[in-house]
Amino acid sequence: MSGEPRVGPTLLERLDLALVSRLVGSPTANDEMLATAQRFQDRIYRRTGTDARFIAGVLRLRGLLVMDDDAADVLTGSTSRFQSTSQEFQMIRGLQEVLQILRDRGSRGTPPDGWFLVELFKALTRGLPRFRNNVLRVDPPWDAVLYVRYPLPQELNYLLDTFDLAHRYRDFPRLFDDLHPVRQGFRILWRFARISPFPDFNVSMAWLAMSGWLLARGYPLILPEAQDQALLARLVGGPPPGKVVQFESRLLETIEAFGAGG
Repeated sequence: MSGEPRVGPTLLERLDLALVSRLVGSPTANDEMLATAQRFQDRIYRRTGTDARFIAGVLRLRGLLVMDDDAADVLTGSTSRFQSTSQEFQMIRGLQEVLQILRDRGSRGTPPDGWFLVELFKALTRGLPRFRNNVLRVDPPWDAVLYVRYPLPQELNYLLDTFDLAHRYRDFPRLFDDLHPVRQGFRILWRFARISPFPDFNVSMAWLAMSGWLLARGYPLILPEAQDQALLARLVGGPPPGKVVQFESRLLETIEAFGAGG
């Protein structure tokens, strides 16, 4: 046998071991095991103290200068530096609604699809007049990544029709099915960003597509971080990812934090 022997579990194996330990805990009876699993699942699908961080991070993926505290102020109704008529204020409120929709759908184990993501975009941009009657793009996306060739506007309806689990999100079925569910989420993000069906905020919407998939598969949300805007530009501009170690590590940290009351 060639190559170095494995000396421990892979990152994905550690991630799943952590998830199982949170689901099972240290039960002494079957009913306690079920209660432990239910408590963990309830935490995934309810509002948490990291919602403001998630919302601000999704907006920063598009370059908006929204800090975590800004999002928290809007979500709690506190005095905010954003006027209620501002783009940032309206999108924070829109993402609050989007998160609830994602959690409701994810709690039923229902994965996202193309037209569901269109409805999420409408919720996200409901307070922005420039997107009224302007949902699917009729030109190249405003947030286009350099050197990426995007589908023509007349192709979008068909692409959205077939962006679902039955069509493996327009991926190669055998390859997609062989991937770990977390890595399937990365492929969904990449595929949706390469379609970019909306005039703007397509990478943010691709992040939400990945989030919806993870929730439907029983995983918590991955929180966007400051470096992700540049990372995603490189990711979307390249070939479809087999793995994204940064996101896998972050998801492991999130699952472990649940056990510490995070």
